[in-house]
Amino acid sequence: MSLSFYACKKDNTIEEAPKTTAYVAPSIQNFRTMPIDAANPMTVEGIALGKKLFFDPILSRDSTISCSSCHKQENSFSDPRPRSRGVDDMPGPRHSMALINLAWQKDRFFWDGRVSTLKEQAGLPIEDPLEMHLPIAQAEQRIQRHPEYVDMFWKAFGTKTVTKDLITKAIEQFEKTLLSYNSKFDKYARGEMELSASELRGLDIFKTEKGDCFHCHSSTAPEVFISPDRTFANNGLDSVSSVLDFADFGLGKFTGNTNDYGRFKIPTLRNLAFTAPYMHDARFATLDEVIDFYNDGPKGSLTLEPIMREKANKRVELTGHWGLNLSTQEKADLKAFLLTLSDSTFIR
Repeated sequence: MSLSFYACKKDNTIEEAPKTTAYVAPSIQNFRTMPIDAANPMTVEGIALGKKLFFDPILSRDSTISCSSCHKQENSFSDPRPRSRGVDDMPGPRHSMALINLAWQKDRFFWDGRVSTLKEQAGLPIEDPLEMHLPIAQAEQRIQRHPEYVDMFWKAFGTKTVTKDLITKAIEQFEKTLLSYNSKFDKYARGEMELSASELRGLDIFKTEKGDCFHCHSSTAPEVFISPDRTFANNGLDSVSSVLDFADFGLGKFTGNTNDYGRFKIPTLRNLAFTAPYMHDARFATLDEVIDFYNDGPKGSLTLEPIMREKANKRVELTGHWGLNLSTQEKADLKAFLLTLSDSTFIR
């Protein structure tokens, strides 16, 4: 694809914009084809601009932090801190989500689903008082004053006028190139590598009723390990007897539906070796703690994910135990499998 635009030079002659170079997504075995957004076609020039903006603190009020400050590559574009810190060292309300294979993620973004598109997600932190806290008009003016940026906008979008729409389009394009597909599990799925006996046992636990993981983290969507038909859930972190007792209303704050209170976006399981701490509130420092939580069983909650309640009730009937009741060896096997989803090439 190539796009041609025109602009007037100072002498009123017409200047034709350089043609853009279409981004060609890699063909990844066992992955679904990357979805294409006709409203924001990915180009080499747009991605380069988005990458520069992602790592540049110019988008924060005091020019001290960038998108990459809270989405660090060495942590799989997440944050090792329980709460990311914005300008003036202001703590955010939740842990930063990892940015991995975002082109395949759908059904709203952020832990609480406050926006419907990745492009909106790219723009919200700029003006958020707890994050970069810069009015978008000032961001446009700042970038407009930099000749290098003006040239990059010209090459990417055929205009020398910086706008919020184009800023967020560029960042969205870059974020969609954050592709992870070289984990041990990926190589196993491609027939390039074998899993150990422990990892294979863990895979069996993961994809069967033994572990019940697959209901929310389906291996049939290997790009993200999020079930296509279940993208938000209340996983029973807290015992809540009234919908008003949730410390964080999650999705319900934006839908206004009390059935959504305490429901959060189901995170990808990719690169768990690099994305601690875990959960929207970072309450679990280690993967062992996460497994122990599910092994003990979810807490009672009015909006607990129905499939979790159903499976937990069945376990009570059979074993008298609401949790998974995995043995020490089974927990170790499950952890071994989950760590095969980590891709060390992605963080480098």
